[in-house]
Amino acid sequence: MIKTKYSVLFALLLTSVFPWNVTADPPGPGGGPPPLVTVAAAIEYDVNPPAEYVGHVEAIQSVDLRARVEGFLEQVKFKEGSDVNAGDILYVIEQAPYQAKVDADRASVAQATATLTRARQYLQRVRTVRSGGVSATDIDNAVADELQAKAQLQEAKADLELSELDLGYTMVRAPIKGRIGQTAFTRGNLVEPDSGPLARIVQMDPIRVVYSISENDLAAVRSALGDSSPDKKKYALIPRIKLPGGEILKTAGHVDFVDNTVDAKTGTIAIWAVFDNHDGLLLPGQYVTALISRSQGKQLPMVPQAAVQEDNDGRYVLVVDSENRVIQRRITTGPVVHTQWAVESGLAAGEMVIVQGVQKVRAGQIVKTITGDEQNRR
Repeated sequence: MIKTKYSVLFALLLTSVFPWNVTADPPGPGGGPPPLVTVAAAIEYDVNPPAEYVGHVEAIQSVDLRARVEGFLEQVKFKEGSDVNAGDILYVIEQAPYQAKVDADRASVAQATATLTRARQYLQRVRTVRSGGVSATDIDNAVADELQAKAQLQEAKADLELSELDLGYTMVRAPIKGRIGQTAFTRGNLVEPDSGPLARIVQMDPIRVVYSISENDLAAVRSALGDSSPDKKKYALIPRIKLPGGEILKTAGHVDFVDNTVDAKTGTIAIWAVFDNHDGLLLPGQYVTALISRSQGKQLPMVPQAAVQEDNDGRYVLVVDSENRVIQRRITTGPVVHTQWAVESGLAAGEMVIVQGVQKVRAGQIVKTITGDEQNRR
């Protein structure tokens, strides 16, 4: 009886010291909080990033308007800063004295024409007179008079042509299409050929950007130019423009000129690129950034290099979907640009990939995400 009582007490002690559930499995991953991982979005980027050069905008053509005759300005027929077309009348210089000169020269031409007609008629009569009726001297004089009258007519016509040119010069026309600047003379001022420029016109469209490359880049530039076909409007070297504010113009240009000498002081070569400038955003004298790439850029999603993992089957990333579930995604990688890896297939721009905490998660697991910016703000 006593032995049985001690046996029961011993069993109770064992039960209290060694619980029966010590051999049970620990809680699985779903039993605790989801692991925290750092994610980043795949961002679409140009995997052919252009080289950047400081460029200077220049007009392909520019003209200083000058008076070619003397006179008072009667009209200024343009608005300063406006666009003008080739042939537009911009200034009118007083025309009355030049018109009078044209009228006088026309009268001189008419008079010389009449004199020549009379001389020819007299010469014809002299030559038809019967032999012995006139002397040889009379015939010689008639011939000389006819030649003199002809020369006087030619001189009168030349004077008329010059006076008509001067009359035409009283209307100062735009020789090129472009934008005209400020006028140096207003109506009523006396102008002459030595007065200096009346105004300046610069061609705005197309326009030129001049920049310099190092001689080390020259071989690549020449190779790209060799692949171009300007007659087919096919250019292998694609220049673009970034404005001082950071805006990149949509219009691409083409390389029009590569200098034939290297600047000994700077070790650079000057290059001209021509751009359409319909909207007038580029102005002569402006400094811009020339972005030069060998071909049209290829847009691919980019991810940090830390997100790309590799095993025996190749490279992959761990994607976190909209339900915070981890998905293993096999990818084909492209070039590395700075610290980012281009993904040619297997991933779309905007998808979230794990960049920190890859080792503590597996495919199918629910995770808690945080971005790098959020992590830095903690």
